[in-house]
Amino acid sequence: MIAHFLITGYLFVQSLIGIDPVPWRLPYAGRLLLLIGIMAMHAFFGIAIMMQSGLMVAEWFGAMGRTWGATPLEDQYIGGGIAWSIGEIPTLILAITVAIQWSRSDARETKRRDRHDDRTGEAELDAYNARLRELAMRDTRDRK
Repeated sequence: MIAHFLITGYLFVQSLIGIDPVPWRLPYAGRLLLLIGIMAMHAFFGIAIMMQSGLMVAEWFGAMGRTWGATPLEDQYIGGGIAWSIGEIPTLILAITVAIQWSRSDARETKRRDRHDDRTGEAELDAYNARLRELAMRDTRDRK
């Protein structure tokens, strides 16, 4: 079970912030929305365990006969808090990492476009402006 969680966690993080090429990856906004959904799921799961008025699987945990430490109900409450907090911390770190990657990606794209414009002498912009002038001249001729 530990190996399963480790492998799925690694693959999930790889799909969000990995630099290796993959066939398809969510856009940055989608990744952040996915992380917000996961944060909500962790919160719901942890709080649901913490808010239980009775012991979950009481026939097992209640019959353990443990006399040291917290009572089973207190232990369940602590477990819910751990599930909530341990789930939120890595997810928050991932969300910050995705946001940083998104901002760096925008900066790289801007630099890439600027270099392209410098190499081509802004031919694309010149062609666009020429087309606008042509349309404006045609409109003025049609009005006369």
